[in-house]
Amino acid sequence: MALANQLAGRKLRAGVALALIAALAACGTSKDDPEFGGLKFRADAKASSQDRAAFAATVKNAARAPQLAVDAAVYEGTKYCIHFLGTSDIAWAVDPAALRAQPRLAGSDLVLSGRCVE
Repeated sequence: MALANQLAGRKLRAGVALALIAALAACGTSKDDPEFGGLKFRADAKASSQDRAAFAATVKNAARAPQLAVDAAVYEGTKYCIHFLGTSDIAWAVDPAALRAQPRLAGSDLVLSGRCVE
């Protein structure tokens, strides 16, 4: 009887652990997020300073596919400029094509800075 209780307890803990892992894996992306090469990235763009035209687009966990993460950063930057300034023209601090050829990561994240051009 004690052995059956121990096994039942282990199965319950394993089930709870699997549920937590599944829940955490789903955090950060949604079904509406765009895919880049079949991957979804957690990314956002925020103003770099008091000047809303200057921004930095950050892609989390970009190390898993750095070249695709550049596309996600460009997408976020474009979305930012359209939302705040109504333009999709961007002067990038580093050309995205050059960054795709030789990605530069900050830890496992990729940061791409730019300025919306009106």
